[in-house]
Amino acid sequence: MEMVDRFLSSASTCSRTSTCISNSADATTVRAVSDEALRDQSKFQLLTVTALYVAIKVNERVAISSDLFAEMCSQAYTIEEIEDMERVLLNGLSWRCHAPTAHEVGLSILSLILPYVDIPEASWGFLIDEMKYLIELAVLDYYFSTQRTSTVALAAIYNAIGDMTSKGHRERLRAFLSVIVECFDFDHSKQISKVRRKLQSLLAKQEEMILREDSEDERSIDDSVNTFRVSNRSF
Repeated sequence: MEMVDRFLSSASTCSRTSTCISNSADATTVRAVSDEALRDQSKFQLLTVTALYVAIKVNERVAISSDLFAEMCSQAYTIEEIEDMERVLLNGLSWRCHAPTAHEVGLSILSLILPYVDIPEASWGFLIDEMKYLIELAVLDYYFSTQRTSTVALAAIYNAIGDMTSKGHRERLRAFLSVIVECFDFDHSKQISKVRRKLQSLLAKQEEMILREDSEDERSIDDSVNTFRVSNRSF
């Protein structure tokens, strides 16, 4: 996945592309596509790289040819290997390349609640933005790619509601969300709670990492300032 992460960090790909890669490389899909990919790390990497190639073709405005993509991957795989795995992947997915992402499912769920819950527009904006952030964060952990997209969406929505400041808004949203969960064929509430806790843990780790990086940056600046002061005294 490191090769894919490097590519995504250096390219202006949309969030749907990242999510589609994660969905295409989950354990269920791998099993359907090729059991060999579960045993061979090189095959799994080829599958992941090919999932990126397919996701770009499906979701981005500009498609990339297989020869250019092979070159962008530093010739780690040949054109023939990428194209062969593309056929295997598409057959394994039964050519279902436009499955809804967790973000799209989340927006659909919230659209069912919207007509019945009277909260300020700013609160809706916060809820949608927070849900989107949590879902995009989930792409960083392979665990979430093994879960149903609706389960990840619900976990993100519940956690986002929990971060709202108004107790009344939280209670009304949770009440309507519970009704929706009962009306549709979603995962059991215990599974949704498990994914919620996993997402909360991932968020805590991410925030801790950001704080640590900020602290290191501050120390680096302080060291630079001290060095500058010492060098000035020497003149």
